[in-house]
Amino acid sequence: MERLIGVLPAAGAATRLRPFRYPKELVPVCFTELEDGRVQPMVAAEYSLAAMRAAGVSRCLVVIADWKTEIVRYLGDGSDAGVELAYLHRAVPRGLADAIDACHSWVQDSHVCLALPDTIFQPFDALAVVCDALVDRRSDLVLGVFPTEHPEDLGPVRATDDGRVVEVLEKPEITDLRNTWGVAAWSPRFTALLRRYALTGSGLEGLSIGTIFNGAIEHGLDVRAVPFPMGSYVDLGSMKNLQGFIPALASIAP
Repeated sequence: MERLIGVLPAAGAATRLRPFRYPKELVPVCFTELEDGRVQPMVAAEYSLAAMRAAGVSRCLVVIADWKTEIVRYLGDGSDAGVELAYLHRAVPRGLADAIDACHSWVQDSHVCLALPDTIFQPFDALAVVCDALVDRRSDLVLGVFPTEHPEDLGPVRATDDGRVVEVLEKPEITDLRNTWGVAAWSPRFTALLRRYALTGSGLEGLSIGTIFNGAIEHGLDVRAVPFPMGSYVDLGSMKNLQGFIPALASIAP
């Protein structure tokens, strides 16, 4: 496989969770049993890193802000997660597209995979499947697509039967789609396109990464979808979703 680098963007202000008082990326999402029989919680960011490790990623850039330094203390150099970590500082939150583009100098010649550190998706190997599809098909961008009952809050994807993406929406008020992209992988061609957006006009101001995914189609890049129709996707970045997730977590607590 071509060199693959992970990107874990964790520089957001989490305005939807106020007055939540610690990074949402550190919310426990499941429990794992250690060799000595003890049970250890796994936080959301660790879940994403574990999925990257399963996809063959050995290095990952974590984008953080001043108010997220607790993530650095918790994750450290990544040795516990089995993925070598480096941290990139973003002083002002300007959105997901900006956080990803901030990594440009470090990933411009590599294949990139993206998992959001405040989401939980199933199947667990979805990111690995998406990364394999990127390389096998020699595509420019591959999106892992999951079913959802709330596409208006997320990023629905319209694709043909053979997996070619024809449209990526961003929090549409009305749509017939009942899915959302949740993980992604791309080639240097998409990284270059993102940089072009960043350097043109008003830059990435007001642009979502979903809008740029759709722009990749308009610019003639090969954009593909890998559907996981029996899968699931939970965004922990909203209070509604977090409230719905915590009772399930509590039910399996020791």
